[in-house]
Amino acid sequence: MVARRVSQAAAPSDSSYRRLAEHAPGVLWSASATGEWLYVNPAWTRLTGQPAEQALGWGWLACVPADQRDRVRAAVVKGAADAAPFEVVHGLATVGGRQVDAHTQAHPSLQANQQFVGFSGTCLPLRESAAARLPADDEPDGRQLLDLLPHAVVAYDSSLRYLYANRAAGELFGIEPAVFAGKTARELGVAPYIAAAYEQAVADTLAARAPQSFDYRIDTGSSTRHFRVRVVADGEGRRAVASTFDVSAWVRVQVEQDTLLLREQAARTQAETAIGIRDQFLSMVSHELRSPLNGIQSWAHVLESRVDAGVPTVARALAGIRTGVQQQVRLIDELLDATHAMTGRLQLSMAMEALAPIVERAIARAAPKAAERKVSLRAELPPGDVRVWGSAERIEQMVGHLLGNAIKFSQPDSQVSVRIEAAQDEARIAVGDTGKGIAADVMPYLFDPFRQLDAFRARRPDGLGLGLTLVRHLAELQGGRVAAQSAGDGQGAVFSIYLPLAGEGQASTPVARPEAAAVPAGTLSDVRILLVEGHAEARGALAESLQQAGGAVVACESGALALEHLRRAGAGELPHVIVSDMTLPGMDGSDTLARIRELERGAPERFPLPTPAVALSSASRCEDRIGALAAGFQVYLAKPVEFPQLVGLIQNLARTASLERP
Repeated sequence: MVARRVSQAAAPSDSSYRRLAEHAPGVLWSASATGEWLYVNPAWTRLTGQPAEQALGWGWLACVPADQRDRVRAAVVKGAADAAPFEVVHGLATVGGRQVDAHTQAHPSLQANQQFVGFSGTCLPLRESAAARLPADDEPDGRQLLDLLPHAVVAYDSSLRYLYANRAAGELFGIEPAVFAGKTARELGVAPYIAAAYEQAVADTLAARAPQSFDYRIDTGSSTRHFRVRVVADGEGRRAVASTFDVSAWVRVQVEQDTLLLREQAARTQAETAIGIRDQFLSMVSHELRSPLNGIQSWAHVLESRVDAGVPTVARALAGIRTGVQQQVRLIDELLDATHAMTGRLQLSMAMEALAPIVERAIARAAPKAAERKVSLRAELPPGDVRVWGSAERIEQMVGHLLGNAIKFSQPDSQVSVRIEAAQDEARIAVGDTGKGIAADVMPYLFDPFRQLDAFRARRPDGLGLGLTLVRHLAELQGGRVAAQSAGDGQGAVFSIYLPLAGEGQASTPVARPEAAAVPAGTLSDVRILLVEGHAEARGALAESLQQAGGAVVACESGALALEHLRRAGAGELPHVIVSDMTLPGMDGSDTLARIRELERGAPERFPLPTPAVALSSASRCEDRIGALAAGFQVYLAKPVEFPQLVGLIQNLARTASLERP
């Protein structure tokens, strides 16, 4: 390979090569993979006056005019970065104190394994470049030196006839070098497309007195070779020399790199597409699961009002239904939260928060489950406030997950503790239990999603296996981290959440808003409700529940039917409140409400004010809530809805609308 021969020439250790290099009339040099000169022959000192040892590294740039050094160095560095041939024309100070234009040219040196190791090159004044000044026959080493070059060199006169060809040129074209003199390329039988390319470049070079370059390739059927040609002329425009470099190895490397890049881009696109499909699938599954749950919860409320809840078996059945619905909702929320957190789409509202009230709320929520399992909860809170910069809702969610796990894996009559402490710039929330513990071989995978190792199943009898993954991602989104310690099976475990302490200049904690009080059902007398719900079971259950609460309900399965009812309804039949699902056949909830608002604006005598509207949705993201409110809904509720809360909202909206109506 040509590249291999260049590599061998890059560090002149062979005695015959060194002898030729030392006596060569032109400057020959070799460089490292970073472009720093490792060797330069004595012709450099004869030309510039600079000793060869001072020219090594980047010392040779001292002979280049100061205003051109950055440009020349940049060309070398780029060639090194690309492992590609390069050339640059620049000024050069000579031994006589003059400045000449020089042509520095380099070719990459590759080892047998195609690894780039540096360059071999020349630096010749343009007036005496290799293209312009061929060694005469009386120069004993000149033509021998050209014959030792690994790349093909041919000289042309102004009539495009060959003056000279070195041994590599003969090997390239399959012609004895001595036959070239006085002939044209076509007379020698060179392939027409190759001959035309060379002759055109030579003609342009002689006419413009400027170097020309072009690339071509030769296909032999079994292989393809790539070549790069550089043509330069003498100062008088009478002769030109073409140097041809075999760059096949470099082209193969570039093709391999481009292929790898295309594969990586295709893999990334495929992964992004898969993530998008997964998120769409999860959103669809969420909706399809929440709608039936809404019906189950509504029918459970109907049963509570129709049967004797004092019978132990009935009470237990109703409680089981409510608990099952709550567990399913929790699993759906956990799945969506974990997916959004892992894909970086989970948005947090950050503020300076005091940890103690957050932990106390989490303990209060976990207390019923702890009492059911006969596990006591103990809080160890510091005397002063420990404040962090984070999301109160998400911190409570993280602590709640850890408390739920600790209670789940604790034995009856045991204790779960929650401790808050501050050290240096971090606050730590530690949740410890004395339960089953964690095996050492499971510990490295503890926070990975969907891990179902046998040893880990002992600590996870139910759930999706996403709780600890969600805790980890939520902590990281708030600039914190999580950790777990356990002495092993049966030794309990301690899970810790570390969050950055809040700085003095950060915003104060938002005022906590009290939870909305549940409003008892049965107080919707004289309230007309237009219910728009596409899911038949959920529509029937919710309509029955609202009617039992005293409401007059008209239930429609689509936005089109709801509009038709509003057009035909008399003054005493128009709804006081609209309750609409956001996912409907045909028009969605936002489009339906927009059409209703158009109808109301077109008939102000029938609709003196916009009808209040409640949005029901299976999506629980913040952006979904904002979108519904922007569409004109007054209230947004995520399915399955708490029925007393819905009744209270309908009451308030109907009362407010009646007070505002003229």
